[in-house]
Amino acid sequence: MRVEYTPDGILLPDIGLWLDPQQACSAAWISHGHSDHARELHGSVFGTSATLRFYRMRWPEDEGVAQDLHPVEFGETVDFGGARLTAYPAGHILGAAQLLVEYGDERLVYTGDIKLRAPLCGATTEIVPCHRLIIESTFGLPIYHFLSADQARGRIVTMARECLEQKTTPVFLGYPLGRGQEIAHVLCTAGVPTAVHGAIARFIPEYEASGYTFPGWRPYENGITGAALVVVPGMRNYLEAAGKRIRVAYVSGWAALDNARTRANAEELIPYSDHADFEELLALVDGSGAREVDVVHGYTEPFARLLQLRGLTAQAPSAAVQREEAEG
Repeated sequence: MRVEYTPDGILLPDIGLWLDPQQACSAAWISHGHSDHARELHGSVFGTSATLRFYRMRWPEDEGVAQDLHPVEFGETVDFGGARLTAYPAGHILGAAQLLVEYGDERLVYTGDIKLRAPLCGATTEIVPCHRLIIESTFGLPIYHFLSADQARGRIVTMARECLEQKTTPVFLGYPLGRGQEIAHVLCTAGVPTAVHGAIARFIPEYEASGYTFPGWRPYENGITGAALVVVPGMRNYLEAAGKRIRVAYVSGWAALDNARTRANAEELIPYSDHADFEELLALVDGSGAREVDVVHGYTEPFARLLQLRGLTAQAPSAAVQREEAEG
């Protein structure tokens, strides 16, 4: 099966399907609902139902988005362009999915953004056997090692409770979709009073519809006291200017870096990510059984070279889209 890498995304020309395209196209697979993937108005759009709901929220009907949406749930197979398309969990955010494309005798898997460890919210990744693997490598260097969901949960709750006992406001910075809801879910289910910024709160109903609870959360407003704050990045200066005594937590894969405190302007570093760390990426590649691997995002060339040393046919396509990750 031919795979073409362009600045506008990845194209499977034999079946006429784009993977997470950056420009409008006739048929697209959307791996998850983040804005750098669920973008532009496409003709036919395939993805899990959760991803398509996030896509619809970004491109509502009154803005003229196409009505031709095709939900493909985990484990479900649909026919398209002479191929069989099957969705499998990717663990990145709610609804995130890998795509298995079976065409002739070939099995190709596109991971999209992926992690192997169980997420705080969402389905745990299944490793899918294939001949060719297209994988991201946001954290594809040996320096990156992340906490498990249970370890991250413990760190988040412990910090929040200690701060509130000390009359300090715990502040957790979260991306509007994914990390923000995970942190809020952890705090709320632990019984920690929690206020959530509106950009994060708008997606909570989608998480609740999938069975995740947020007992007792309230909207973030100026002047709130006695609660942990889950807010979008960049609010530290605003909160300090309002006279709050705060302690900021940086919950991210980037928290594993030595310069993370300066980079994030945070006191607490919690290296938990919605992407796979280095060891997870190797496990995903090994478990797939793929002999041909395309590395399409992040530390593409170093990770591809490492895979070559392990006896695989690996490449970092120069035309592959390099997205700017707002959150790791």
